[in-house]
Amino acid sequence: MNNSTQKSIRKLSIAILFMGGLTLIYTYVQMISQLWLNNFIIPITWNPEIKGWQIFILAARFIGITLLFALCCIFLHRINQGLKDGEIFPESNIPIIRWTALVAALLAFVHCNYDAVVKGESELMLDSNVILIPLIVLLFAGLYKMAFLAAKDSQLAI
Repeated sequence: MNNSTQKSIRKLSIAILFMGGLTLIYTYVQMISQLWLNNFIIPITWNPEIKGWQIFILAARFIGITLLFALCCIFLHRINQGLKDGEIFPESNIPIIRWTALVAALLAFVHCNYDAVVKGESELMLDSNVILIPLIVLLFAGLYKMAFLAAKDSQLAI
């Protein structure tokens, strides 16, 4: 792979990490504001009947968004390291993409229920994104694995 393509991928990786970092910071600030500052637009309303559920959803959102950012960082680091080593599709990224599907399912579930939890309402919601998003990510994991195998066969043929 030529040097300009590697530089483009590195610049794109930096842009992705920057935007992901901003999203992570925004989510942290929003959650901290909802939990501890009373002047937020929609402060959290604690309901004693579902307090455990509320804590679970809030913790899952915090942990899920952090895990998603960490997995993205690992994925992009391995991509850039693989390009330096001459490997276009590092095999070690396949499990990262699969774990991302699991985290995406958790975040989609949390996103469905977050507004109700903030308002203190006792309802459980599911939508199609809880299933669809992880399936799409798993599809990309399969495609990535096929690309890895094709690149491996290509190196063996040369």
